[in-house]
Amino acid sequence: MTMSIIDFHTHIFPDRIARQAIAALAEDSGEYAPRTDGTLKGLLASMDHAGIGLSVVANIATRPAQMLPIFDFCRNIAGKRIAPLISVHPGNSMDEVNALFLQAADAGIRGVKLHPMYQGFFIDDRRMYPIYQLIEHFGFFVVFHTGFDIAFPGNTQADVERVSTVAKEFRDLLIVTTHVGGWRQWDRAGILGTCGNVYTETSMTLTEMADEEFVKVLSEFDEDRVLFGSDSPWTDQKEMLDRTLRLRLADGRKEKMMYRNAAALLGTGGPS
Repeated sequence: MTMSIIDFHTHIFPDRIARQAIAALAEDSGEYAPRTDGTLKGLLASMDHAGIGLSVVANIATRPAQMLPIFDFCRNIAGKRIAPLISVHPGNSMDEVNALFLQAADAGIRGVKLHPMYQGFFIDDRRMYPIYQLIEHFGFFVVFHTGFDIAFPGNTQADVERVSTVAKEFRDLLIVTTHVGGWRQWDRAGILGTCGNVYTETSMTLTEMADEEFVKVLSEFDEDRVLFGSDSPWTDQKEMLDRTLRLRLADGRKEKMMYRNAAALLGTGGPS
């Protein structure tokens, strides 16, 4: 099977703050110690080692004032091998969000990352609906952190049921859930598999269960809506890729998961 590989879930930071940011996040990352230094250079080296052609870089605006600096960072790193996601904060005005989306569209950026715990909202909070409507209007997709979070034990802000509510309310909103529906909510993830506008990526799931169980959970989702993800630097890209490729899945399904579905969502033919 010959194909390019797209990793739909990675994180990096500007060089000047990467060391500090990674150290702070690592305090709450449990057994998931960082596997790169959190820089663009570190990610590209990891991609080269793993044989990954393109990585989607998720950014999170933890304050309203971070929205524009994150966009500037996205423009600086975007290229053949990096597809960055912008972020907005619930505290940003809709005029600010609309202006950002116009700039993002001009820059060829199609995705928005939102993290309920770090940004202080519930996924089905109605105050978020104007943002979802605008994402839908621009034809962008939204990547939510979904399920529990190792840094926020027991927190329910990103529960899979909340995602289901939003998916049914906004049927043209393309939603990417993380960690195969929702981290450590795999017994409930099946409710998202029936939503035709919901995708999922695979990060931090094979690290939590046996291969057979992973395949069973994955089967809750249509093969056209599953994306490979590592959550680098919190797992090693090569380790996650190698383990995923060893799964007992048909080659055609693997090709969709590793490349074709992501390329279609990003609106690109992928890396050459």
